Amino acid sequence: MTQQSLPLATKKISAEVSLPGSKSLSNRVLLIAAMAKGESVIDNLPLSKDVLAGVGALKALGVSHQFDEASGRIVIQGANGSFPNQKARIFCNEAGTLTRFIIPLCAAQKSGEYYIYAADRMMARPIAEQLSVLNSLGMHATYEQYQSSLPMTILAEGLKQTSNVSINGAKSSQFLSGLLIASPLIDGGLSIHSDTDHPQPYVQMTVDMMRDFGVVVNVENNLYKIQGNQSYQARHYAIEPDISTASYFWALAAITQGDVKVKHVTRDAKQGDIRFLEVLEKMGCQVIAEEDGIRVIGGEVLKGVTVDMRNFSDTFMTVAAIACFAKGETHITGLAHTRLQESDRVSAMAEGLTRLGVNVTTTKDSIHIYPEKSALRAATVEGHNDHRIAMSLALIGLKQEGVIINGAECVSKTCPDYFERMAKII
Repeated sequence: MTQQSLPLATKKISAEVSLPGSKSLSNRVLLIAAMAKGESVIDNLPLSKDVLAGVGALKALGVSHQFDEASGRIVIQGANGSFPNQKARIFCNEAGTLTRFIIPLCAAQKSGEYYIYAADRMMARPIAEQLSVLNSLGMHATYEQYQSSLPMTILAEGLKQTSNVSINGAKSSQFLSGLLIASPLIDGGLSIHSDTDHPQPYVQMTVDMMRDFGVVVNVENNLYKIQGNQSYQARHYAIEPDISTASYFWALAAITQGDVKVKHVTRDAKQGDIRFLEVLEKMGCQVIAEEDGIRVIGGEVLKGVTVDMRNFSDTFMTVAAIACFAKGETHITGLAHTRLQESDRVSAMAEGLTRLGVNVTTTKDSIHIYPEKSALRAATVEGHNDHRIAMSLALIGLKQEGVIINGAECVSKTCPDYFERMAKII
């Protein structure tokens, strides 16, 4: 395992940074463009592990494409709804988005045999909720080890809705997003209700992208309706910077009372994690939207906050790291679903902070940080093979010498050069 650390910040950090495209947007656009009619040109595709798994899926399925890694541009010849390869092995690695999106797309094919598998941690993550809906739509599949889990082989014969369907939106919005992406391929289209009492920004992201590629989606009171006989239309698409990754760079400003701009980001970004900026404002930072990006200026005193991060939880770990330097307690709720992600994120973050001398308590749904009862100290902490845990805990090293991340190579999932980028700025 690789060990990494960030250098101490001996002054207020001032910087402008340009970041790779959003992982969440990338795996959506790759598959939508693959299903489209015509040639799509996609810019600012990141070289993260999850996205490279998506590109690998296109290759396995025979979708013609040319990927210039140096420029981040990929040109995709859309398959107009039908994968060229009707027998394929698709390795999803650790990508939850790819896994939950590719299964419905393969099931919706009129014919073919598709073997889908992933890294061990991903295969342990739940997919039964989505498979239950697909079974009701007529999916035929066999399972290698356990029922309703990967590895699985889909014996495609098309899908058709014959009864009302709903899905539990509280477990993972990726289940619904995957079904929506495949819906134009379903005979007669799809009408599906999301059983949830809160907004689903990642589902809205999916709907927006489907509309960007020419598919009409009607949404009313958590009921999603997509008429049949629609097809995605190819287009030129630039992927906005990954805002979850941007959170770590804005954190530099918060922790050091500095001034950091992330370029090419706007407050109306498609990614729900843009709400991270609202939390920074509550903590005493100034957020300035400029023509070419968003600046964060750290306040002289950081303030603890109480916040429900259910709908932008990929940044809760960044907030937890910043909270260690705040005046007053921080209480973050809405986190139960994060215990089933790349790691049990609540436990992993609490473990790392505790090793570093931070007073932390948790519940099933929350994490609580008490900086005034804490005494930071040097320690080696585990990345838990989770990029967000590793990147967030590393931020403590800005102010505390000797913070070492064990298993730091896991940052390759979204930002392979994270430590190098940070070191250049600090």
